[in-house]
Amino acid sequence: MVFQIAYTELKNLLRSTKIIVLGVFLLFLHMQIVLPLRECSELMGKKLSWFEPFIAASNSGMVVLIFPLFFLVMIADFPNEGGISPFFHVRCKKRTWVLGQILFAVFASLFVTGFVLVSSMVLLVPKGAWFSGFSDAVTKYVSVFPERAGDYITQLLPENVYHQMTLKTAVVYSVSLLFCYFLLLALVVLFFTMLNHKLAGLLIDGALILTGTVACGFRLEGMWAFPMTHTISWLHYTEYFSEPVFPIWGSYLYFSVLIVILAAGSLIVGKRYEII
Repeated sequence: MVFQIAYTELKNLLRSTKIIVLGVFLLFLHMQIVLPLRECSELMGKKLSWFEPFIAASNSGMVVLIFPLFFLVMIADFPNEGGISPFFHVRCKKRTWVLGQILFAVFASLFVTGFVLVSSMVLLVPKGAWFSGFSDAVTKYVSVFPERAGDYITQLLPENVYHQMTLKTAVVYSVSLLFCYFLLLALVVLFFTMLNHKLAGLLIDGALILTGTVACGFRLEGMWAFPMTHTISWLHYTEYFSEPVFPIWGSYLYFSVLIVILAAGSLIVGKRYEII
């Protein structure tokens, strides 16, 4: 029953008009990430790794600001209180229903993370190739064009990324941390919905996203209090030295604790929740 509830919610999301926001994001991703990387590839005369646009997207302050906002638009009516949701809510135990919503939050977060990964690779065609590490087009760009050291491309994939981690590690960090970020945002909405204050949950998510962007942009002392900072893997490292600024395991711990608290809290307060 838990899986059926989650599957029904995901199917309703994919059939809803809100899925159109993914098309808008594709245009944004193409303009802000893929086009600059393609231009870099042409200038260097070398191909890029298929994964580099995704790593750039999931580590870009602008993208990590915009896409979570799109994600909030997609889940604005989560949990769905129309259609057959009242039927599930009446027929099964409340605990089962809330577990179904939590599983849906996991599915939705996996879906959008996978969407970013796959779409960034598709948009790179035909400039992509399979490499075991970062491409020369990125890592040797500044050495070939020292006068372009301040170009936008150097901000997409800064030296903190390819000096401090392998391509495989960067992909794993980017996928897992972005997924955790989306899941955390979804569970905030779910928790406050169980308190009959869904709007408060959406506003808190919006505040976390916007404030986190400002904190990261200006490198404020309290930036590690915000989930966005933990999502951007290169912020964990300096440009050259191997000692991290903030341990990556600390970010996984940060997300894990908050996700468990929100999921458990939703189960507890969900006992008194009624679909209106």
